[in-house]
Parts: sequence; C-alpha cells; structure tokens
Amino acid sequence: MPNTWTRALRAYHYPVSLPNYGRAGEFPGFFDRVIAGDRTSTMEFEDHFRAKSNRCIEAYFEVVFWVLCGQSKFFEGSVDRIVDHLLNTGVQAAQLRAVIDHFAIAPTTRNLTALRSLLGITSDVLTVALTFPAFVDPVRFPMVNRQTAKWVTRNLGAHNNGRRNALTAFWHPDRGLHYNNFDNYVNWIQWCRETAVTLSHRTDMEWRARDAEMAVFTAARGGLSLNAL
Repeated sequence: MPNTWTRALRAYHYPVSLPNYGRAGEFPGFFDRVIAGDRTSTMEFEDHFRAKSNRCIEAYFEVVFWVLCGQSKFFEGSVDRIVDHLLNTGVQAAQLRAVIDHFAIAPTTRNLTALRSLLGITSDVLTVALTFPAFVDPVRFPMVNRQTAKWVTRNLGAHNNGRRNALTAFWHPDRGLHYNNFDNYVNWIQWCRETAVTLSHRTDMEWRARDAEMAVFTAARGGLSLNAL
C-alpha cells in the first residue's frame, strides 16, 4: 500500500534555475544555484536556506523566487515587491528567522500576520509566507498551495478513514488560499505529520511532513493515485 507514495515522492519534479531571476546579479553569492527539482536537490536547497537564514536576507529572496516561479508567468513582479520591501525597510534576516521560528512553535493567524507583515505581503494569501516554516522545519511542516489544496478537497474522504487527524476541505482553492483556509491548513499539517510517521514505519526511509506533501503535490499535478494508508 505505501508503494504509490514512494513512487510519487521519487517522481517529485520542481526544477528551478535561480540565475533566471532578472535581478540575480544584484546579489553576489546568491541566485547561482540550478535546482534539478527532485527530492535530493530540493532538500539541499532547504539546507542552504537554513544555513543562511539567520544572517543573509538574500536567502529569503531565493525562496520567494523559488516558490513563486511556479505560480504564473508574471511572477517576477511579486518577487520584486517582496525583495524591495525587505531592502527598503531594512528587515534583518535574524528578525525574519525569529518570527518563522515563533510561528513553528505556535502556528496561529496572529503569528502568520506578523510574518506576512515583515515580508510586506499586504493581501491575506497564505502560500508564500507558509513556505518558510516548511523550509525551516520540513520534518514537521508541509507546504501548501492550490494543487495540494485541490487534492485534499477531492480525496479527503478516503484518506481520512482510520486517521486520528482528519483533512478538511479547502474553500475555493482555485481562487488562491486565504485566511479563511487557515484552519484547513492546520489540519493539513497534522495529517501530513501522521502520514509521515505511518510511511516511516511501512517503508525503508524516514518520511518528513514535507515529503508527504511532496508526494501529494506530485500526485495532484500528475494525476497519480495515492493509496489510503
């Protein structure tokens, strides 16, 4: 039964060429990584971010570019707005990391708002800000985006059977994820953690919450089937 999950995780493919950012040359020592997009290269990017996240604000720019490049062809304007906000306001890397760590301890809308405020995100969208807890603590935190939210809404019936932690349907994921979906996101966190524990017991690898989400993302995007565990 876990074979479908293992195959989906192995098929994960989210390649990103950071040097393609139009302003890459402004940040020497950054935006020089071409991420193949499999699990290994993605984990290496996560490790790179954590190693730099307390002292280099540019590491945050890279993650914003990485997550937004899959959203639309006009995404660079959104990247620029966050980059310019952080540069113009003088937000320090250590400030951002502290707020992310605080959210990881207590994932609440209040703590999310504090993170969004530092990043200069004025709309109540979730995906960009909630990428950072997954990069800081991928063992415990999955990402969330429209693809995974749509998968949850379509498949929660079968995948809630026999579970301690239940998925709940996201509201209108095609329109983006907003604060009215925060409780669904928290349920998604708990479900991914439980899934990771179950898969770690049933396979020969240690799964993280982020791995469970990567498998779901791959299944959602590729139309793959995941067996209920």
